[in-house]
Amino acid sequence: MDMLDTLVRERLGGDKARMLELFNDRAVLDLLRRHAEPSDWYRFKPATLDGQYLVETPGGYQTYQQERGLKEDVREFASLRAAAGYLFGL
Repeated sequence: MDMLDTLVRERLGGDKARMLELFNDRAVLDLLRRHAEPSDWYRFKPATLDGQYLVETPGGYQTYQQERGLKEDVREFASLRAAAGYLFGL
């Protein structure tokens, strides 16, 4: 089980519909970065691996999907909560 699933289970009682609550501040983003595994699909720092990304930028946050080194559906957000909402479809 990856860290995001663990946080949903422990902090939200397993209710994935409430996942956006985890992203009210950057503490969870920092935690997800520290516990990242190469096999994770969701990624929270830039890398060369395929997956769905939510990364911090100088102007806010960016989401995108990366496959074979190509970024697609790149979106910019001012807040972490808005970027997470877009990434997870919440």
